[in-house]
Amino acid sequence: MARQNKKEIVSEYLKIAENEILRRWHEPSVQDILRHLVERGIVEPKRLRNYMIIYDFDCLLKFNEGSRTHTFMDLSIKYDISERQVQSVVYKERKKETPTMNITF
Repeated sequence: MARQNKKEIVSEYLKIAENEILRRWHEPSVQDILRHLVERGIVEPKRLRNYMIIYDFDCLLKFNEGSRTHTFMDLSIKYDISERQVQSVVYKERKKETPTMNITF
């Protein structure tokens, strides 16, 4: 029963968010949608930053020829945080991107 409730709640929220966004922008871009979610407090700016760190990590790792040390250093400079914080985001936050870790359908 709890699984069904989560699915129904998410579906209901998606309809509400879609209506709010379409009222605000006739043809919203991804940037508009993210701005709306952040302004409403649904998505924390820190979560967006963490997503970008993980995305940049994957891209920079190829550029740095697989050197994690250099990649962590580059990201710590870009985001003005410590290398340890970058490591924590990459290793601990990445799992939150999988649907099974954040909502059950």
